[in-house]
Amino acid sequence: GGAGQPGGVQPRGGARQAARAGMRRAVALFLAWSSAVCRDASGIEVFVKFGPKEKKCYGEQVAKSELLVAEFATKDGKKVNVTVLSPHVTIFSEHKREKVKTAFTTSEAGPHWMCIHNEEDTASEVWMKILAGPEAKDYSQIAKKEHLEETQVTLRKVEEILQNYHSNVLYIRAREERMRVTNDSTAFRVIGFCVFNVVLMITVGGWQMLYFKRFFRSKKII
Repeated sequence: GGAGQPGGVQPRGGARQAARAGMRRAVALFLAWSSAVCRDASGIEVFVKFGPKEKKCYGEQVAKSELLVAEFATKDGKKVNVTVLSPHVTIFSEHKREKVKTAFTTSEAGPHWMCIHNEEDTASEVWMKILAGPEAKDYSQIAKKEHLEETQVTLRKVEEILQNYHSNVLYIRAREERMRVTNDSTAFRVIGFCVFNVVLMITVGGWQMLYFKRFFRSKKII
């Protein structure tokens, strides 16, 4: 008779099937996590109430060369002023509009501010939507243009989210390094100022002692 398979040893075909099944489960879990990440990073979308003549600003921390899309619309048809500011300059400004939409690629990293000013004498409510980075892109159009499947689109979005996160981390590190250099420079100046004060006080004290000694000798007190 033919020799049977030893107990506890799986055929090669069964091992390959198990490996493939494990790989499929790992890919499925990764895609599920990717979808959750993409859904969670959905930007800002809120209704904001403004009192008469009130101005409010909302900031978004973005990296350099990152797409930023901002939309505004008044709920009651009233007109507002909208200004978008980078860390150093004004990027966009519209006055007395019911609806405003702007999209641009940032030229520098840092906080970008969206300011809304209600110049009316009555209260108003404004719908605001801000998307940054991968969340601001229309991946359905990218999928049609590049003929990508849903899995590829998800992977592309996750890749760009991670790249964006990495850029933000690099920006934060660079900012912390600048702050550390500034703190070290300030501490050095403070120490130098303290040393100068001590030397000055000792010099003035010594001069006063010599002055009074000469004064008392001239008056023959000592």
